[in-house]
Amino acid sequence: MKKFKILTAFAVVAVMMFASCKKDTSSSSSTLSIRTQATNKSFSVLKSASLAIPGFVWDTCYINVSKIDFEAKKKESENTQGSSSIDYEWKGIKKIDLFSINSVIGEIILQPGVYEEISLEIKAYKADAGASPVFYLSGTYANATGTVIPIRVIVNEDIAFKAEAEGGTVLNAVNNYTSLINLNLALLMNGILQSDLDVAMLTNGKIVISNTSNILLYNKIKGNFNSSDHAEFTKD
Repeated sequence: MKKFKILTAFAVVAVMMFASCKKDTSSSSSTLSIRTQATNKSFSVLKSASLAIPGFVWDTCYINVSKIDFEAKKKESENTQGSSSIDYEWKGIKKIDLFSINSVIGEIILQPGVYEEISLEIKAYKADAGASPVFYLSGTYANATGTVIPIRVIVNEDIAFKAEAEGGTVLNAVNNYTSLINLNLALLMNGILQSDLDVAMLTNGKIVISNTSNILLYNKIKGNFNSSDHAEFTKD
């Protein structure tokens, strides 16, 4: 099975926002809920001469998630000098609608303490997706003449994307947290030109981009998955 690694969640920029709330004081642990959403549902395509024209409008985007790994340095309190490396995980096969406002993947239970140098890795395995694509994106492409053509991006390979906290992000397990990773679809399609799409092979009247159809376009998109290695974390 061929594998490729997606750093920072599909599209150069993954913004993870942490919103905290006080937990039930009867509990000795906290919960980190993890969500992902796709952004930029419509955007222009670049001409070969780098002039923008109307282009993509996306209507469906999903991923089949298999596992989440949470890694961090953990201290007993903010005043503690030493820290230890920890690794928590969530396992479960779950299909996530990336256009839904309720796109919760899963939850990580945080034991009491203070967490720094945080990273989250989300893994999606073809074996778990079954007959469904691991990652799927569909919508329409309008060419220079105004003709609207259905388009599909289908990934049927194991994928893993990792988001790392920067700027001193700290989680204190006296709170519950919700994280949000925004996946920028415009950046996923970065480098795809009108000239590329105008010569794309059609399957039943659709542009299908996969590891067996329009492979050059597929490889461009796959390359965008690996174009960054960090994420910005903000806390409300």
